[in-house]
Amino acid sequence: MTFGSLKARPVMASTSWTGSVDLYPVTQDTPERGRRPVLDKPTWAMLPQTRQRAMLSDARYLYGQCPQVSGASLRVADYAVGWAWQPRYTGTDARWRGLAETIINRWLDVCDVRGGQYNWRTGLRNACMAIDRDGDIFAVKTKDQVSGGPRIQWVTADRIGQPVAYQTAGQWAKVPNSPETRDYAGMHCSCGIVFDEAMRPVAYNVMPYDGIGVSYTWNLIPAESVIWIHDPKHVDQVRGIPSVASAILSWYDLNETVTAEVIAAKINSSLAMIEKNETGRRDIGREAIGASNLPTAGRTGILETKTFERGLIRYIKTGGAIEAHKNERPSNGWLALMEHLTRGAFLGMGLPYEFAWDSSKIGGAGVRSMVGQVQRMIEARQHVLETPARAALLYAVATYMDRGDLPFTADWDKWEFSVPSLFSVDMGRDSQNRREDFAVGIRTLSGILAEESMSARQHLDERANDYLLAKEISDSKGVPMEWLLNPAKVQPQTEIVTAPAA
Repeated sequence: MTFGSLKARPVMASTSWTGSVDLYPVTQDTPERGRRPVLDKPTWAMLPQTRQRAMLSDARYLYGQCPQVSGASLRVADYAVGWAWQPRYTGTDARWRGLAETIINRWLDVCDVRGGQYNWRTGLRNACMAIDRDGDIFAVKTKDQVSGGPRIQWVTADRIGQPVAYQTAGQWAKVPNSPETRDYAGMHCSCGIVFDEAMRPVAYNVMPYDGIGVSYTWNLIPAESVIWIHDPKHVDQVRGIPSVASAILSWYDLNETVTAEVIAAKINSSLAMIEKNETGRRDIGREAIGASNLPTAGRTGILETKTFERGLIRYIKTGGAIEAHKNERPSNGWLALMEHLTRGAFLGMGLPYEFAWDSSKIGGAGVRSMVGQVQRMIEARQHVLETPARAALLYAVATYMDRGDLPFTADWDKWEFSVPSLFSVDMGRDSQNRREDFAVGIRTLSGILAEESMSARQHLDERANDYLLAKEISDSKGVPMEWLLNPAKVQPQTEIVTAPAA
């Protein structure tokens, strides 16, 4: 077969099934080259539960010990979640909208089983940080024991696992046949999640929490009752991977190096002067004897000095010298190495170095590039959170409809969330650009208002309410409406006073 060629002989020459070094350069393992790991297995096989929990422990340690890690994660949560994510009904049933949004707004404050400060936005913000620190987090759909209202119980990554006897490496664990696991007996389980043949989660093993540690027992909860929040990086992974995982060694190196350099800096800071003498040691005998005419005579351990006209005379041996200690730590080379490691560690988290640490070295074009990268990263994180947030919201709406608090409507599932304002380093310029784009028709009002966590309906409703309020006050006070709505455009009125005739 010539594969489209008109030549008499085949274009594709016959080849053997032996390996070729031309497609991929194969090098020999040598001590100079170092270790070459073998990563030719599925992701779930290379991350068994023991390894997953070790990765979780490392990431949590770095989050607690490295201010760069926790600070970057907090900034991402502020820009991706903040205090926005207000649900808004976008269906066509106006009457149902008013009732549903009223009920849901009350639910946002009590949706977490812990109550108090743990509300809707706090949960989403913590979930965003958990993606960086833990890799994943789980929300169990439950109900209040007293009122029967819908609630969410957050479950951290360390509580999803399987008994030690089933922590197999390199292969799937089989769920045993027992009264607790009868519905899932024989299915594959990895890191506490039970999968079917298509790798769809069918159950999660939530280990009971006793206040001190976790008990490795079977406590399977159906997948339809659990919302799994993670940012998948591989199509075959079975657990979330912390965003700091790729830079764990770099963060450890940074933390250890900075600690050692701080100790060295403290030692250097404590040295004020250096004395050079013939022996390189303290002259203890001379210090002890002293001189009869010196104030230091006979005082052991006191250097021989004499006050002279508000100054100090220090007596040293011939050939000795005293010089000030020069503290040159940290050096420029050390600072450059730290910047290199920090920059790479932040890139492993998907964050520009200038956003998370230092933006003083970049100019206008660099700032715009950095802002674009940060915004894409924030939008990606919001996309990760949107599906789980919608699942939790629709669970609440469906529960209230089942209870009879809400009537049924055809498009009950049409909801959207507000998001925080776009990341910006020049709010005035960005606002001007939005006004110009809207004026020429490049952007819509809805798109612009979405950046301010507001819908077009909400904005126009507020404008209409402001107009009606201004009209009411204008009629009652007898003043023009322009004074209330557009005071900047009101022309000042000058009273002309004429002098009386002579």
